[in-house]
Order: sequence, then C-alpha cells, then structure tokens
Amino acid sequence: MTAATTHAPSARLAERLRTRLTFQISVDTDNLPQGLSVAAAAEAAGITIIEMGTPLLKFEGVLNVVPAFRRRFPEAVLLADMKTMDGGGGEADVVFSGGANIIDFLALAGEASARNAVAVRDQHRARDPDLARLVFADILLPQQGPAQTAVDTARRMVDAGVDGVGIHLQADARAADISLWESSYLPDMAEAVFNAVGAEVSVQVVGGLSIARAKALASKGLKAFVVSGNMGQPDLAARYHLPPAEIEALIERFLEDVTAG
Repeated sequence: MTAATTHAPSARLAERLRTRLTFQISVDTDNLPQGLSVAAAAEAAGITIIEMGTPLLKFEGVLNVVPAFRRRFPEAVLLADMKTMDGGGGEADVVFSGGANIIDFLALAGEASARNAVAVRDQHRARDPDLARLVFADILLPQQGPAQTAVDTARRMVDAGVDGVGIHLQADARAADISLWESSYLPDMAEAVFNAVGAEVSVQVVGGLSIARAKALASKGLKAFVVSGNMGQPDLAARYHLPPAEIEALIERFLEDVTAG
C-alpha cells in the first residue's frame, strides 16, 4: 500500500491525473496581478491544474504567491513549479503550508531531494485529511536525455515515492535551437517515459506544446498536458499579455481539440 492510498483526497487526485485527460496552465508571468488574471481565464476555460510558474514564484515570492492563489481559487488544484534543486523538504513545506496541492521539483536534484519532499508531503497529509498533496518530479530535456536516461530517471523518481513525472523540454534549449522543438524529440521522450511508468503515475508533457503535438501524443495514450505561454499555437510566442477573453478562447480550443482527438 502506497502513502497515497492511505490519504483519500491524494489518492483520488493521483488517480484522476493518471487515468483521465488533464490540462495544466503554466502561469509564467512576472507579476501577481497578471498571473491571477491569466489563471482566472484558464479556470474559466476548464483547465485541470493551475500552475504557479517559476518566474512568478521567484519574482513575487512563494510566501506571497501561493496563499494569494489559494484565496483567489479556493477549489482549484494548485501546483507550484519550484524547480527545486536542493532543500526539497523545506520548499515542499512552504508550498504545502501556503495551500498548494502539488510541488514540482527537478529530478536532476536526485533521490535524496525526492525523498525529502515526499516525507514532508506525508506529514502534511497526516495533518490535513481533506486536502490532496502530491509531489511531481520534472525530467528536464535535453539535460536528461537520451530516452533511456529519461526512463531510468523516471523509474528512480517513482521508486522514491513521487506521484507524477513531467517530461519538460527546457525553454532556453528550445529557444536556442528551434529545430529541437520542431522535431519529434519531445514526443519520443515522453512516449518512452509514459510506456515505462505511465501505469503507475501521471506523466505530464511540457515544452511549448502545440495543439497538433498534444493531439498526437493523446492518440498514443498520454493524458497530461501543460499549456505553455504559446497557448497551444504552433510557435513559441508568449501570449500572457492578451485580454483574458482571448486567453480563455485559446485554452478552450486547446482542451476541446485534444479531447476530441
């Protein structure tokens, strides 16, 4: 029996994210008011998870951002994309204490950080029987490629107790080499990891996904997709500056097209 199965809300959320199509909005803005506006548009569009992005958390501060999002979105599933490389337990404690459901750390940090974050997750589950708490490990590409390296990393993270893994094509890498983003590199890596551990944990895909790319991955069984700043369009242009109604419409199209297959 895993820790999640002994905490009903966490078990339900983990199962939902593993077995059903889910969509996460990456709120990578540089200020809180804009972040809350983008998140509200995404929630209205039907997004599954609201991600408080790393830039927002760093620029505005975790102790400010996480409680503000929980107050604004009391029923939402909130994920803090901390990109933690050390101090996994301490950062998990701050995130969970602020009201977030999920912390996302870098798998590059290794099993010790994973286990520390998982231990703190379990402490918060014990304190609060009603709020789901999960830990995700972000496998960064191309740093953790090729496919076998990514698969081995995913296996180590799952064995350390995480509830999900992300296959993440780094923003700097895709900006530096557009051919990497345009190629089958990310889908191939995501499919390999999904085939290895997708029956056990959620496997998210992130990296400026277009609608077409997400649909192709969904047809192969993958279920968890992150909507980046390009809002599913076939380019890498961030669209956080658009009016909320336009952001909502773009995200609605992403969800509808991928769900329809």
